[in-house]
Amino acid sequence: MKTNLWSSAAINGFLLALITIIFTLVQTAFPISGMAAMILLWVVKLAATIGALFYFMKTIGQEEEPFTYGNAFSYGFVVSCCSNIVIACYLLLHYTIIFPNTIEKSMEAMQPMLEQYGTDISSIEKILNNLPVFLSISMIILYTIYGVIFSSILASFTKKAEEPFAHEPDL
Repeated sequence: MKTNLWSSAAINGFLLALITIIFTLVQTAFPISGMAAMILLWVVKLAATIGALFYFMKTIGQEEEPFTYGNAFSYGFVVSCCSNIVIACYLLLHYTIIFPNTIEKSMEAMQPMLEQYGTDISSIEKILNNLPVFLSISMIILYTIYGVIFSSILASFTKKAEEPFAHEPDL
């Protein structure tokens, strides 16, 4: 179970991370200005992510005979952790190599607001120099919390009910 768990979780975690990566690329390539459209896109991404995690947990549960809540939760959590690592690595590449001007564009959009509140621009620039690393680390933390929550909820739907008299000796 352990080697199969990790190899299967790594593959499924990569596939789960592709959902977030594709939505991030779509948002970057086609900027959305409306708040309603952004919320709708986020809801679609969340539904796709939860649906994929449920599918992966259900599929591995069909292969395992005693698939308890703990087994389902641990598999879902391992899948989400593998996914989080891939997403964090991609975000680091996204903001440093693929689209390095994204941070500058958001800084230009935020500059009038920062000047209105009298924020020191030099301190903001120090933070912006390390922003890709901060974003990657914060996404690992945030998505790990999401992984715990969604894995615990989905584990109750994917576990197999154990037969009540399965461990009783035949008389």
